[in-house]
Amino acid sequence: MKKAVILAISMYVMLFVTVKAVADEEFALFDSDNSGTISLEEAKVNHTLLEQFTHLDRDNNGELSPQEFAKFTG
Repeated sequence: MKKAVILAISMYVMLFVTVKAVADEEFALFDSDNSGTISLEEAKVNHTLLEQFTHLDRDNNGELSPQEFAKFTG
């Protein structure tokens, strides 16, 4: 039983790390100036991101942080 729990936790951690790595990679594709945020100008390269930009920009600063971008569905 203990081995099964450890295995399940390990699999969950591996999945989480993989998903985060893919998200970080996708974020980097849009963050063309490597500023750590995605500006409205940078978002224009993807129609779906541009459509969602205002909704995703929760703090209304005109940029998407990695945390805000994580909610992007596209």
